[in-house]
Amino acid sequence: MGKTIGEVPRRRLTTALKRFARSSGGNFGMMVGIAAVPLIVAMGGAVDYSNALRERESVQAAADAAALAAAKYSGNDEAERTARADRFFKANLGADITVQATSLSKVDKAWVYDAKFSTPTAFLGLMHIDKLDMEVASTVRQADVPLDIALVLDSTGSMQSSGKMDQPKAAVNLFLDNFDGSSGIGKVQVAMVPFDTDVKVKDLNMAMWAAPTVECNRMSQPDKGYCSTSAAGFMLGTSGTYYAGRSGSRYLAYIYSTFDTLTGSLRVDRTTYSCTNSRYNNCSTSTASVYDRSYTLSQVSGNFSGCINDRKQPYDTTSDAAVASTSNSLYMRAANCSESASLQPVVGLTEDFTTLRTAVGALTPSGNTNIAVGVQWGMEALTAAYPLQGKNTDEKTKAIMIVLTDGDNTEDRWYNSSDSDKIDDRTELACTNAKAMKNPDGTDLEMYTIRVIDGNESLLKKCASGDDHYYSVTSASQLTAVFQQIAERVKRIRIVS
Repeated sequence: MGKTIGEVPRRRLTTALKRFARSSGGNFGMMVGIAAVPLIVAMGGAVDYSNALRERESVQAAADAAALAAAKYSGNDEAERTARADRFFKANLGADITVQATSLSKVDKAWVYDAKFSTPTAFLGLMHIDKLDMEVASTVRQADVPLDIALVLDSTGSMQSSGKMDQPKAAVNLFLDNFDGSSGIGKVQVAMVPFDTDVKVKDLNMAMWAAPTVECNRMSQPDKGYCSTSAAGFMLGTSGTYYAGRSGSRYLAYIYSTFDTLTGSLRVDRTTYSCTNSRYNNCSTSTASVYDRSYTLSQVSGNFSGCINDRKQPYDTTSDAAVASTSNSLYMRAANCSESASLQPVVGLTEDFTTLRTAVGALTPSGNTNIAVGVQWGMEALTAAYPLQGKNTDEKTKAIMIVLTDGDNTEDRWYNSSDSDKIDDRTELACTNAKAMKNPDGTDLEMYTIRVIDGNESLLKKCASGDDHYYSVTSASQLTAVFQQIAERVKRIRIVS
């Protein structure tokens, strides 16, 4: 029988379909295709998650900045603290990151900044996961360490210019804000030591030497005519100017200065100005010693208010206690405070920040510069010894000294500006001894020095505990930032998680 039209192609198609049905190769391809879907989703999900982790790192860095800003804020306005933290968070956050919520809280003396955010997905969207929700937290803690801080502040006449007194007042008050109430850290005490040629004390029970006096009747004219035991220039550590008027064709003026010598005598130097006119300019000068006699000291004790001069060497540069049985260790009462009338008294270590702010506000520039006496009384403030006796008793206490000055040394008990290098030597030795003072755990006292526009840069660098503890400003307005940096370092603010 013959084949009909189309029979052969139909038979071939049937055979092909049967062969396809029996073939395992096609099934394998379909299985691979189906299995590839979750593999592709998994690989894409890994990409989405990797992108999310990168964004999480960015958000974590922003949260760290926010927590640090909260911890560094020195005010008491908690709304402002939170607002400041939020500003720092936003400033450090990537623009394409969506944040749902942030919060600032205080947990166990630490500041915690929390941020919840989401990041969109690409591949996970195939499984209807359009975003990944994530959360970060940053915890910042201040060192829980008690602090004794001595502020040694130049209160000399040169601080009157260029805002060098007003700006430090504002900077110191803001510095104190960091510790007022000691929130989050151990007990904090602060002392203030204003200085010029001397320091001043108020109602301190002290054993000391009465200031030696010049015996005016042993002097010759014209010096005898100006001399008295209460006249500036004839009292230990003072200088005084006297105008003699016309003598022949010249106009004469005398500057008297009284010093203690290292051999136990009082010396009075007279610098004579011989000038061509009554305005006392266009002058020639000459200096001579007009009095040099040994003296006998008398010891006095009891409550004292007034000015204190340098102790005898070497105690003028040490933290050794003043002991009545060790005569050289006793403090020397200044003849009077006529040259330091505006000098504010030393404030011993205290938690009374109201008293400290009042004392800071009363600082008034006057007098010459003797940094060594300020540093020595800074040491005095940081010891448990008589007469201030306010040191923290906690074994974890750290001692800090901050010295601010704008000037070169010009006068101490033994020398004047013509021997400023010798006063510098005493200052450097005082700084060396201060830095060697030990905390209860055996670590050294930390000393920061601040040079305000002028002053002996080399000396102040030597006085600092290291290059990173020395600051120099070219404008008094920069002092606020300097004191805040020191406050942050002293508080030892750090990210702990």
